[in-house]
Amino acid sequence: MKQLTHDNNFVYLCGALIALLFSAALVQEFSGTWGEDIFTLTSMLMLVVSIKSVHTDMTWKKTVYVLLGFLFILSILAKVFAFAYSMYLNLIILLLFFAGSFWTAYKQILFEGKVDTNKMIGSLSLYLLLGLMWTILYLILIELDSQSFSGLESGSWKQNFSQVAYYSFVTLTTLGYGDILPVNKVAQFFVYMEAVVGVFYMAIIVSSLISLRLTSLEKKE
Repeated sequence: MKQLTHDNNFVYLCGALIALLFSAALVQEFSGTWGEDIFTLTSMLMLVVSIKSVHTDMTWKKTVYVLLGFLFILSILAKVFAFAYSMYLNLIILLLFFAGSFWTAYKQILFEGKVDTNKMIGSLSLYLLLGLMWTILYLILIELDSQSFSGLESGSWKQNFSQVAYYSFVTLTTLGYGDILPVNKVAQFFVYMEAVVGVFYMAIIVSSLISLRLTSLEKKE
């Protein structure tokens, strides 16, 4: 494994996010709670890898370490006690992490250094973070109202994570297969807002990276 530097840091972040999504897909493939345990472990590893890969100030690093500690404690409590609100705390922690990581990586990709392969992978990481942020929002809606979406199997938020992430990315890319549908008005609001943000992201990020690349070439000339 190559040493983590400014030239490959987003490769690690992107890999950690993809590993999280893959572990979520494996949750239902294991009997009992093995799948959920794998997902929890992958989530914690993702937090560690991300804080190492995204170069940021000490305040955000400390915040991520605190979130990691809370996630670990909640995982232990969920095993020992029937903590009713642990699911909401887990989801809020992940939402804070995804949002904070998006903002931190966004500044590094668009306002620092030259456009290279690492930044292109970083822009993919931003896209994955956007889809994951909406995934968490949808999961919170489902926990508040199990009838928010049709076409989803009943289960815990960890069991639903992969299906909801699938729906989130389908919406973000404006594909809209129609196998999962928002039912109530609040869910519909978040769905069409994600579609708008997805189109906006592609227009802004692509144009910004091209502009940065042209500026870099002009400076060389």
